[in-house]
Amino acid sequence: MFGKIFRAAVSIAAAFTGFLILFSFSAPWFPMADSVAHFRFHLTAVMLLAAILLAVARDWRSVGLAAVVSVAGIAGMAPAFPDWRGAGADGGAPAITVVQLNLSFRNATPDAVADFIRGEQADIVTLQEVTGRTGRVIDILAKDYPFRVLCPAGRVGGQAILSRLPTAPGASDGCVKGGSMAWMRVMAGGQPVSIASLHLNWPYPFGQERQIGRLEGHLKDLPRPVLLAGDFNAAPWSHAVDRIAQATDTAVAGGLRFSFDIRFNSWAPPIAVPIDHILLPEGLVPREVKLGPGPGSDHLSIIARFSLPREKEPDRAEAPRAPGGARVN
Repeated sequence: MFGKIFRAAVSIAAAFTGFLILFSFSAPWFPMADSVAHFRFHLTAVMLLAAILLAVARDWRSVGLAAVVSVAGIAGMAPAFPDWRGAGADGGAPAITVVQLNLSFRNATPDAVADFIRGEQADIVTLQEVTGRTGRVIDILAKDYPFRVLCPAGRVGGQAILSRLPTAPGASDGCVKGGSMAWMRVMAGGQPVSIASLHLNWPYPFGQERQIGRLEGHLKDLPRPVLLAGDFNAAPWSHAVDRIAQATDTAVAGGLRFSFDIRFNSWAPPIAVPIDHILLPEGLVPREVKLGPGPGSDHLSIIARFSLPREKEPDRAEAPRAPGGARVN
């Protein structure tokens, strides 16, 4: 009797979990599905546990179905798979270091944030939720980062970019109306790169889909290449992040980084989710991308170091020839 009840309970739990996993793939048509996609990692782990329990109960048909859905869940997290390109990166190529941090508009320790950023010796810093109080970080780091753009906005603050790298000649910076994105063009390794700091709303029912719709035109207009960092409030495998990546010709820097804890109430344990990301253009190779501290914030930082492509040297076989056919060296 107990065995039947156990098998039925596990089967029902597995069926519900499987439905949520599969539903999370339908975000292009149902915005609510991107809210579920936040938890694809956790749901897949539950499904794998259910498959083991069903195997103990010798319900082989259900085990097979659970295994198939688990494989789909794992495959659906591909953007978060480790990026091994850095293992073969040219150590002699120029590199830049980026620190991404949502400050949290409640942050009361801007001095600690500034000390952390200085300690990382970042070339580029992307910040979100910059308010009158948290914006003191920018003032403290004024001498360290002489190039900057700040886009104030809303109750929880705006976005900012701080740079040691000089701005690109003739380039501009700007803010998207509403303050959800700041951008500037800098010279990195002798090449112009557009840097953007982005803060998306939470997904359904909090208007993330509509916000991305308003941003897409601005993202497509950014001069290429683009390096985009921010608090996406979306998992790396979400439809939201995919839309941003397609609009900017970028891809998520690989790796699963749980940067934020969702708390549903005071007594339940928090659920860690990966919602802060750095998106890279083709040609930028990540040497290291890792979680860092977030002093005074409810988010952890993302610390990344990227190799820049070397400037191409002229092909000697195609070197120009002087009049009369002699090669110019």
